[in-house]
Amino acid sequence: MVKRLYGLAITALILVSTLAFSDDEIIVDLILPVKNNTLNVLSKKIANNPYFTVNSYINTPPEDDAKGDILIIVSEKLLPLLSDNRYKAKFALYVNSLEYLDKDIENTAALFSDQPLFRQVSLIEAIFNGKPIQLGIAYQNKKYEKILDDLSNTFSSMKINIREIDNVNIIRSINKIIQKNDVLLSTAENNIYNSDTIRSILLSSYRHQTLVIGPTEGFVNAGALGTVLSTSDQYTLDIIKMVNQYITTKKLPPSQYPSNFSVKINYSVAESLGLNIPSEEELRMLIPDGEIQ
Repeated sequence: MVKRLYGLAITALILVSTLAFSDDEIIVDLILPVKNNTLNVLSKKIANNPYFTVNSYINTPPEDDAKGDILIIVSEKLLPLLSDNRYKAKFALYVNSLEYLDKDIENTAALFSDQPLFRQVSLIEAIFNGKPIQLGIAYQNKKYEKILDDLSNTFSSMKINIREIDNVNIIRSINKIIQKNDVLLSTAENNIYNSDTIRSILLSSYRHQTLVIGPTEGFVNAGALGTVLSTSDQYTLDIIKMVNQYITTKKLPPSQYPSNFSVKINYSVAESLGLNIPSEEELRMLIPDGEIQ
């Protein structure tokens, strides 16, 4: 009889514990911009965590009766969804830093899709092994002014030529920078560097034997020399960490760049330019780690 009562008591405790866990279970609504294999894999990777449950949707959040506790949107296309005030906290994953910061969105933390310029310039320094070079950078967004000034003070081995350009003739302005510098560092400004401008920029760089770095792996595949990037696994680890930090502390973490990163080099371009470049792993080791805001 005693054993039976003991068994019933243990069963009751397990049941109560299970119900308590269910009551405290955190539900995350993950909103994807489209349905495709890449994003489906990303969704599954985020869902494979021990801290919260993920429900995925395409383009639109769920109705009130199915709504979770926390919202994650993927890509700047879905930034307008961050105005939804039904959620305790909101996260923006893989969004352009400039587009996100220009929105001035409250109660949200972002994990940016682009890399800090410090890492890209560090990659250039590693490629040239500290040799003096001329680095050209064009910009339009005023947020870059202090960043670029700081870079000029940090990297004494290279002369950094910074030029603000307008929308009158972007290609012509970039061509002038290419002609006067050893390297063009392309930024995350989509109005300057995009699918409409990439071909002309790269053709001009070939003519003048000017290297192009960044801003994305797509640019490297198209003919830029290299870039710093983060993989989907690296983004997944960061966004899970950020959401769990909120769950644990009830405070949103700061918006940030991915903490882990890799190097991508187009060795066919390097060979055509007569460059002998170390391996991607060796270059990665030469780029400083550390949190960059």
